[in-house]
Amino acid sequence: MSLDNRNTSAQFKRAEQLKRWEESEINKKLSGVPKSPSSRRIKFSSGCIFLAACVAGDKEEVEWLLKNGADIDTANVDGLTALHQSVRVI
Repeated sequence: MSLDNRNTSAQFKRAEQLKRWEESEINKKLSGVPKSPSSRRIKFSSGCIFLAACVAGDKEEVEWLLKNGADIDTANVDGLTALHQSVRVI
């Protein structure tokens, strides 16, 4: 599967996941609870962002993250590092 197809598939799956959450009973119960403006935001660690940039082949983002302290030895839950991820793109 090409990188574009994987990205499109991941975006589609995420949209479906969010739709199911909006329709869930738990979400309906929580709908009366006041939310702060940032409560719907997802915050990823710099390591996660770094690995995603490597997988996407985004050289500028990778360089920016490294200059701003991203750990080049970050690994995902499977133990794959940015080097492993970058090689998969080539």
